[in-house]
Amino acid sequence: MEVLAMEKISKTILKQVIIPRKPESYKGTYGKTLIIAGSTHFGGAAILATSATVHAGAGLVTVATTPEKFTAINTNIPEAMTIDYHNKKELLAAILNNNVIAIGPGLGTSSVAVGLVKAVLNNTKTDQTVILDASALTIIAEEKIPLQTTAHIIMTPHQGEWQRLSQLAIPDQTEFNNFEKIQGLNPDAVLILKKHHSEIYYQDMSFQIDAGNPGMATGGMGDTLTGIMAGFISQFGYSLATIQAALLIHSVVGDKLSKKQYVVLPSKIIEKLPKYMAELSTQTK
Repeated sequence: MEVLAMEKISKTILKQVIIPRKPESYKGTYGKTLIIAGSTHFGGAAILATSATVHAGAGLVTVATTPEKFTAINTNIPEAMTIDYHNKKELLAAILNNNVIAIGPGLGTSSVAVGLVKAVLNNTKTDQTVILDASALTIIAEEKIPLQTTAHIIMTPHQGEWQRLSQLAIPDQTEFNNFEKIQGLNPDAVLILKKHHSEIYYQDMSFQIDAGNPGMATGGMGDTLTGIMAGFISQFGYSLATIQAALLIHSVVGDKLSKKQYVVLPSKIIEKLPKYMAELSTQTK
């Protein structure tokens, strides 16, 4: 397989993707997103991922989680709907009725979580996008679950999670080796490898962002990226450009905040997203 040289992602991609909203539109215009996240000990991940999805502009957002987290989610994100992921009938209906599904943040690796990952991969179709993050990737690695769905697959591991899934030690996570492992997992999948200057791999193309800072090294940052990715694909559609823009804006907003803040909190990135997107959408294309 011939691998093309890694490209830097230009900030011009943000203005190409983030366009003004049409005057005649409604919530259904901007897509339906399902976030499957959270567990007894990791409710914050579900809140951050869902909040990021809402603030990034998805029209309708549903979070499937454990019922004990409903109150916290409804209080923090009243815009999102909640369902119990233990209810198989309700969960299946949600999987079938949403165009973007993100699974993994704070989910854990219980037998329930394993069942949720299998339910998503076994029931999603060609016109849907599945974002696999955090616990979902660990489950796929441990249970050796094949990524055979016809849906668009986006994997968002940090280097440790990618090591578990690919069996590549971090020093061996080179461009060539990463491409080879993706071919074995699902040749049409997109890999977003989270690291210093995160990378995107898709087919024979690879890209890198020149953004991000040490202040962003804090819990919940990956959950936030997953939510932004889901929100962008929900409203702007699945494309390489949309994926690039979602990855880049996450770090660009983080860089803006880092000028005045020693630690960049994920919740602060989420809070600033709508304003920054408005500024980009009104700039001359």
